[in-house]
Amino acid sequence: MDSKEVSEVPRREVRSFLMARDPSIDRRFRPRPNKKMRLFDNIQESEEESFSEYSDTESEYKYQSSEATEGASCATSAADSSNLETGPQVFLRLRPVKDASKAYIVSEEANVLITSCKVDSTSNNVNRMEKHFGFTSIFDSTVGQRDIYDACVGPKIMEEECVTIMTYGTSGSGKTYTLLGDDVRAGIIPRALENIFTIYQDTVFRSPKLKLINGSIVFLQDDASLKELQIRKKLLDLCPDISAHHQRLKQVIDGDHMFETKASTDVSVLVWVSFVEIYNELVYDLLAIPPKQDKLGEVPRKNLKIVGNKGHVFIKGLTSVFVTSSEEALRLLRLGQQRSTYASTSVNANSSRSHCVFTVDILKYNRSGITTQSSYKFCDLAGSERVNNTGTSGLRLKEAKNINTSLMVLGRCLDAASTVQKKKNADIIPYRDSKLTMLLQAALLGKEKLAMIVTVTPLDKYYEENLNVLNFASIAKNIIFKEPVIKQHRVSYCGFMEFSKMSTCEGGDYTKELEDENVRLQLEIEQLKYDHVLQMQLLEEKLRRELTATYQEIIQNNKKQYEDECEKKLLIAQRESEFMLSSQRRRYEEQIEDLKDEIEELKNPASDTDISDDPNESKSPIEIIDDD
Repeated sequence: MDSKEVSEVPRREVRSFLMARDPSIDRRFRPRPNKKMRLFDNIQESEEESFSEYSDTESEYKYQSSEATEGASCATSAADSSNLETGPQVFLRLRPVKDASKAYIVSEEANVLITSCKVDSTSNNVNRMEKHFGFTSIFDSTVGQRDIYDACVGPKIMEEECVTIMTYGTSGSGKTYTLLGDDVRAGIIPRALENIFTIYQDTVFRSPKLKLINGSIVFLQDDASLKELQIRKKLLDLCPDISAHHQRLKQVIDGDHMFETKASTDVSVLVWVSFVEIYNELVYDLLAIPPKQDKLGEVPRKNLKIVGNKGHVFIKGLTSVFVTSSEEALRLLRLGQQRSTYASTSVNANSSRSHCVFTVDILKYNRSGITTQSSYKFCDLAGSERVNNTGTSGLRLKEAKNINTSLMVLGRCLDAASTVQKKKNADIIPYRDSKLTMLLQAALLGKEKLAMIVTVTPLDKYYEENLNVLNFASIAKNIIFKEPVIKQHRVSYCGFMEFSKMSTCEGGDYTKELEDENVRLQLEIEQLKYDHVLQMQLLEEKLRRELTATYQEIIQNNKKQYEDECEKKLLIAQRESEFMLSSQRRRYEEQIEDLKDEIEELKNPASDTDISDDPNESKSPIEIIDDD
């Protein structure tokens, strides 16, 4: 019995088609929820996935940490970002007009615009219907530049986050005025510059030691820093003098705002500005240094190339200028405005014919070696216009077509961004179809905050154009992005932090004097090199003239000697020829005389006959003369 039990070996269960497995064993019959759910959508993605190995830049997008750890050597970790999803802020500004149309009504909450056409200003029945457009906030004609800045731009600069601010609207609706203002009422950009330099007043670094090159922060050596200072000086010399104008604007801004200053001893801040325009789908640098040999107004502009990949964007060969004050940045802004393209149309006497983007890059260097980048892009989009209403032709017609095409692509990108928010693949946003959307792809993909200020002229004759603008704004209002990230870079500790402290303390003025003296000496060296080259060229020309004169004198002497020899040879030849002629003449004369004698003899035959009759005379004796 025992042996039988020992011989039995447990065998594996054989599947049977008649007797099924127990439901708890077979995975096909395990209980599961009736509704399918994706359990991993809300789980935070690894921050390593946001960095592409094949990206065009070496920068990394990392989530903003709550507080930088002191003494850290590199950015190895970052705090978790919030899971909040926010969309772009869309503001509406109504231009002040004398007789405002009643077709535009603002709600009591000041965030909904109600439009209804009651006149024959539109031929489309759909546009006659009452429509409601929601905005983050609506500014009527009574709201000034101060309130617009406090609502749209001020909080974003205080939060130190990357943001793209664009103005969009019909031609002549006040886009450029909102950004720049006038001599009395400062716009968004002058106020933002004053705000930035007031915040970092005690931490602004006076030497360009860090620069954003091709999307990555690079530490500059001494020779590269001197070159950047020389470029800065040359461009500032080309800028118009706006000292009095800047003082007036500063007084107005200081009266409207109370900007705070952030005190920090472990941070150095470097500010760089750049200015580009997109004209007829070509990118031009508005701060490029013109060549010396070309005349003013005849400098050919070079088309630049936009390089980008998944939100990492930079313009190859773009001039970025280091600035240390708001006045310098404003002077460069005025210089770029003078070089941008403007023209007169039937709607606006000074209409911008290109999209202009003014960028302010703020590079912050911590003692731990971590550098952070904050970029503020101010986009002045060209006004959308209907060719049938404006009656443009020729070059203005070509400009209007390119403007409308780029704005249409921007609308398509916003529409795609609003419909793709639940999908993972963001490449379907067609931002590569236009240079404008390629430059703004970081904001379109949610890598940066986006704020749009829509300007509208509330008149009946612009009703259909305003509806197109409002529809465009409603698309942007429906976009939902994830919380944007802060750009952090890994830079080894370069040791200029202590120098930064020295520059901000009592020795800062002396350091600035030394830097100015260094730049002045470099320019003087260049001038001396130019003078030396000029002197060498003059000396070379002098030597050439002396050598030419010497060789000419030698040639003249040789020529004279040759002429004398030729004259002598000619004289000898003349004498020989005269002698030969005279001898030939005498010989011919003698022959002539002999012939004459023979002729005379032939004429007198009687004498010959007499001679022949006398035999004695005819036969004369022959005398033999012996020579001996």
